[in-house]
Amino acid sequence: MDDAGSLPQRLLASCALPEAWADRPAWTVLDTDFAALTPFLHCWHTWQADARRPRMLHYVGMLTPAQAQQLPALAQQAAHTATHWQALAQALASACAEVVPGQHRILLAQGQLSLTLCVGDAAALLQEQQFLAHTLWVHGAALVWDRWRIKALARTSHRGARLMLDSATTETQAWLAEAGYVDVQTHGQGLQARFEPRWSLGARDQSPATVAPQRCTVLGAGISGASVAHALARRGWHVTVLDQHAAAAGGASGLPAGLVVPHVSADDSPRSRMSRVGARLMLLHAAALLQDGTDWHASGVQERDLEENTTRWHPQGAWIRPARLVQAWLRHPGIHCQFAARVTSVERREGVWRLKGPEGQTWAESELVVLANATGCVPLMLDPAHVDVLGEGVVERLGFLHAVHGTVSYATHSTLPLAAHWPRQPVNGHGNFLPNVPLDAGPAWLAGSTFEPDRIPEQAGHHLAPLADQHRANAQRLSELLPAVGADVAPAFARQEVLHWSATRCVTHDRLPWVGALDDAPEAGTASLWIHAGMGARGLTFSALGAELLVARLCGEPWPLESSLARSLDVRRPKRKRS
Repeated sequence: MDDAGSLPQRLLASCALPEAWADRPAWTVLDTDFAALTPFLHCWHTWQADARRPRMLHYVGMLTPAQAQQLPALAQQAAHTATHWQALAQALASACAEVVPGQHRILLAQGQLSLTLCVGDAAALLQEQQFLAHTLWVHGAALVWDRWRIKALARTSHRGARLMLDSATTETQAWLAEAGYVDVQTHGQGLQARFEPRWSLGARDQSPATVAPQRCTVLGAGISGASVAHALARRGWHVTVLDQHAAAAGGASGLPAGLVVPHVSADDSPRSRMSRVGARLMLLHAAALLQDGTDWHASGVQERDLEENTTRWHPQGAWIRPARLVQAWLRHPGIHCQFAARVTSVERREGVWRLKGPEGQTWAESELVVLANATGCVPLMLDPAHVDVLGEGVVERLGFLHAVHGTVSYATHSTLPLAAHWPRQPVNGHGNFLPNVPLDAGPAWLAGSTFEPDRIPEQAGHHLAPLADQHRANAQRLSELLPAVGADVAPAFARQEVLHWSATRCVTHDRLPWVGALDDAPEAGTASLWIHAGMGARGLTFSALGAELLVARLCGEPWPLESSLARSLDVRRPKRKRS
């Protein structure tokens, strides 16, 4: 590891930091050798101590899988390098445990430092990026930076970005000039340069280097809406949240307790890879905002595969009370909530959206709107008065959204005491079982959930399965998942001592969320009508990830996922079978 007084300070000085980022809303750094850690820690400490620092610091670090495995130990080692790094290094060590190949979003410094770790082949991962960096530190990597890889660096550079490359060949200077870098200067064995091509960069030249915070209205105060509102508010946006219910989490997000657990598949499908990123991100939010043991707990989750008769332990698993998380997200001072606000009309004039109620009252005005009100967005946006604002192909895709009704069965331990042979941690697989969750009425167990497709209880003439049948379905799943537990609780089901909670989830055709723009962006501009919906039964795993992706796309930030994976969440993705 490099001396704390050499490499980090040299890198910052080579890129005119911290002067260059003064009073900017955001700044992005690309570091090709994150495992060195000292540049990152020095940059973090410098940013944190700077009175004129940008509100958001985005740091993209690249490292090999072997380095990722050693990252917690390297962070602990770095904590002893300089006393002012100790708290920072310890926070990093805690957040980056068990980082596997792929791309990961880690939030630090109350979410104002957004760290994107790219684990794997640096050249391949560089091609997956969608951000533009202001600062590029190309050091320590085992790559040979040939003409094509330097062009890849140029593709991720803002006009005016500063580059430091610490290992150069005789051809490197010519390759840099060919890629658009100027003022190339030797620096020891390396080179420094500035990205200022003589040619036009098209949309990159017409778009601002960073998107300044504006006003946004989020429709829906459930887990989808609250996650987006919080992500925008952290970046300085003024956010108004509208919801037709009397309080936050009035729909499916009012689930008494749910599980955060990654999806696993034999082929490591896109769903599995994205769920790992989403689960880690959700646990970071819970640890920062919720009370451990009351609102959530990183219990781990045991998964049982009944067909294969196998079990798997998920250390990155937890139970969470979703309503508590929604409330915590919405407490951000940059968010204003308006409840009992039913929106029946949206219109856009001179770049400003107005959302109105049934009596013609204006609930909110803003430059940006995010629809996060589940299936409620469908009748609103397909109204003939609104459909003309939708982009090409979106009308058809809105028809892909549908509702799935679910019921959870539960009872307090005062009704059914916690048995000694019950599992200590939640179990997932064929349904799920949470043995001990502190609900408002007292400690309780929960089992569920039922799954009734294409059900919208609010529709006239609709009839759900009888409650007794829903309880019976949950009891049957539990008896198959955990036979001993199922036998213990069967009498309580029979005596009708088991309580229930029911709601309707919003689901897409392939069971992956929708994160994207609903209108077409103007030339050299940004779309202003977005959607964050379709979480289904995995809102606790995908909501924070979807919010980060939506805001990253909107603001021109590093994406939390590889671009090939992020396309799986776009609202305009081709209709295909579930992954």
